[in-house]
Amino acid sequence: MKIAVEYTAQVKKAAGVGREEFEVPAGTTLQELVKTVAESRADSLKPLLFPAGEALHPSMLLFVSNEQVLWDEPLTLEPHHSVTILSPISGG
Repeated sequence: MKIAVEYTAQVKKAAGVGREEFEVPAGTTLQELVKTVAESRADSLKPLLFPAGEALHPSMLLFVSNEQVLWDEPLTLEPHHSVTILSPISGG
């Protein structure tokens, strides 16, 4: 199944694109997809998303079809889902 992944802020810059699709098998979890995304750009995205290994950077936000999902909450993706990976924006 194809899952659309959207990137914003620093994640978009690291990915080099704002949106792309990933072909994943049925039953894939959000966590598996995010790891696949990180591996697809191991030089730029992986250090941003997983700086210390297996745990997602604590400031990253994940959304599935516009609903925030916590990294520790396993979620099996469905064909109609879209995923957004967002790094918080700050400034003043």
